[in-house]
Amino acid sequence: MALKVAVVGTNIGSTLHVRSLKAAGWDVTTLVGRDAARTAERAAHFNIPNAVTSVEAAIDSDIDAIVVATPPEFHPTMALAAMKAGKHVLCEKPLALTVSLAREMRDAAAASGVVTALQHQQRWRPEYAMLRKQVGQGAFGELLQGSFTFDVPMTNRPGPLDVPDWWFTSETGGGWLRNWNSHGIDLVRYMIGEFAAVSGRVHPDNARGMSADDGYVFAFLLKNGMQGVMTGSCRSWAYDVQTRVLGSDATAVIEGVSLYRYDKNGKSVIEADSEVLALLDPGIARDSRPAEGLPPTGEGVYAEIHAHDGSYIEQTALCAAFKRRILDRSYDNPALATFDDGFAAMQVIEAVERSQREGKWVELP
Repeated sequence: MALKVAVVGTNIGSTLHVRSLKAAGWDVTTLVGRDAARTAERAAHFNIPNAVTSVEAAIDSDIDAIVVATPPEFHPTMALAAMKAGKHVLCEKPLALTVSLAREMRDAAAASGVVTALQHQQRWRPEYAMLRKQVGQGAFGELLQGSFTFDVPMTNRPGPLDVPDWWFTSETGGGWLRNWNSHGIDLVRYMIGEFAAVSGRVHPDNARGMSADDGYVFAFLLKNGMQGVMTGSCRSWAYDVQTRVLGSDATAVIEGVSLYRYDKNGKSVIEADSEVLALLDPGIARDSRPAEGLPPTGEGVYAEIHAHDGSYIEQTALCAAFKRRILDRSYDNPALATFDDGFAAMQVIEAVERSQREGKWVELP
């Protein structure tokens, strides 16, 4: 059964969401954007029949669901209006600007009975899902320590930055802690456990006029006793992504798209098993070619990522699961993040920011 969906947002909404929704069997009927000409052009590129500048008009139409792929400051208003109208909602991360707003969205979702999903496509990568399964089985012994790094050369060059204006200010939800590490925080919760306390700081890029951060570093303690550190910067001159989980019996390391085990016998590969692969099945071949993307609107990493997003397969799996959950409420897949997960991530983000202000460890509720 083809469900009808509207996508709000002509940047990543077009280049990632529209292509993945179509591949997952959705009927993308409407594209919503602020610029009428650009919206019409991109709707035509992806064969979307309706190009509008009114979110309300999209919500009032016969759509079944809406995708909110806008800057974070607009997430609550749009999602709450859609849920009030009985529309299912897939929302970009971070869920909101504050814990209070995230709580309101989470509670509204529960009260309305609609299906919500959050843009955490990283959960659908086999190496992360397999690490989650191994941790759950106690494969590494007592969990002692973890380290999670995400450095990207996105705003390293001097001069005008190739990122949208909203990305520069904390008031609009910009910065690296919120816009990347909402993913990182979610992955730790998904794979290992809930946060108990954090202590850290973010680095504001004052030299470039940003009130939002260009990097973060914080120590954390999980409720299961594991301690760790999360670091990341968008001003790095080297791309560096690391995931390490140290246990009493073995260490798990994700390098690229591969999961490795280091123990007394040396290094070995942990392949995703048939059970994990079945949970992550996107409904299309993982080597399938996506619908044509868009030419980059700039020369930097941000423009390239948002013209041809590399998470197409994972996002297609997410969109397929979102659709299946709407059609079958008994369907339960741990890889499908919801507004509950978005609320939990916002609690960690606010705790890190509070830790910087107060100069102390902050416990999570």
